[in-house]
Amino acid sequence: MSEKWFKNLMILSVFGLVIGAWGMFQRLAFGHMGMNYGSFVPWGLWVAFDLFFLGLTAGAFLVTILTYVFRIKLLANLGPLAVFTVLVTLMAEFLIISLDLGHPLRTYRFLISPNIGSMLFWLVVFIVSMWIIYVPWLYFLLREQLITWGNDATRAGHKVYRSLAFGKTAYTPEDRQQDHRRTRLLSYISLPIGVIFFGAHGAIFAILNNRPLWNSALLPLIFIMAALLSGGALITFLAYLYQPDDALIHPLGHVVLLILLSFVFLEALQFFVGYQSKVTGIVTSLDLIAFGSYWWAFWIVHIVIGSILPAYLLIRYPENSKMVAYACFLIIITFLAVRLNYLIPDMAVYKLEGLQNTFFHQRLRPEYVPNLNEWLVSIWVISLGLLAFLLGTRWLPVIQAGRGEEEHV
Repeated sequence: MSEKWFKNLMILSVFGLVIGAWGMFQRLAFGHMGMNYGSFVPWGLWVAFDLFFLGLTAGAFLVTILTYVFRIKLLANLGPLAVFTVLVTLMAEFLIISLDLGHPLRTYRFLISPNIGSMLFWLVVFIVSMWIIYVPWLYFLLREQLITWGNDATRAGHKVYRSLAFGKTAYTPEDRQQDHRRTRLLSYISLPIGVIFFGAHGAIFAILNNRPLWNSALLPLIFIMAALLSGGALITFLAYLYQPDDALIHPLGHVVLLILLSFVFLEALQFFVGYQSKVTGIVTSLDLIAFGSYWWAFWIVHIVIGSILPAYLLIRYPENSKMVAYACFLIIITFLAVRLNYLIPDMAVYKLEGLQNTFFHQRLRPEYVPNLNEWLVSIWVISLGLLAFLLGTRWLPVIQAGRGEEEHV
């Protein structure tokens, strides 16, 4: 990443933290009182962002598995960056969903007083498990470079790097072999944990009998494909910024195009089967997505800008890394619309005819629009994640550790 882009993004992230601080204050001081979601639409913008961050995590997770489990050397240079990306996106995901669920500092109660029949309990368990796996994994990948930087007295902060290496000043071939075995072991452990973790998100929605559009065996597959699409686009875009290698970016562009077409096909299949079922709740939810007040979020943001335009760029310019990166960037920035389109409409449909004429209250209405506080909190979490990513890639040898990694995969 160029110095100009780094400085601009740093300024943007700090600015986002400053303006988002008011929303965080409102959330921590007054709880959920200042938010627009209610009893009929209990999951709003923050749950959509949770699913958005989930997708970014999935893409980075996939690269780590392909690199360290299946030993695909083409992706080896992205390995440490992908592991670091998993940690950053997991942090953002955990923070935004804990703010939605309740008091973020009380999340530990999921673990000390568990309800093993709750999908939310298992969601927290697997988030913590991913952290337990990926933190040492990243350390073992970076340890050699940390020792090197710690030995360089001319490098700013070399004493910090030496402390991170626990005072170790030499890195032998035996150390390298041992760290390689450790990373391989952690990658094998992460495979089943990660698959269950990503599948559990879709299952949380699919098991809800009173949500006819969600209550489908197709939904977990759609969630997995959505996660791979947004996450794959992120990794391809980061590869363009940090590892601008045409031999790497062009194949990644082909993969993103294949996932994009598959995801759009699954969406079309959901609409076709839903309308053919003639189930009132499903048809009404689909009508809200395609023809409701926010039809533009589906047709313009998602279909045109987030699907047709990226597909055109990926098909028309498959050997142009810059166009591939542009296509992936469009997918990333528009994917929140996908999450909101899946989330809100099925909750906005009254499940009992005439219910809207029985009770009248701001929190008993299906018309949900995120208010300023919700957006400010989201901006704060995004800015924190962006700042952590920028500082991590600058102060930690995440990029340097990836160079020559194909020799050890």
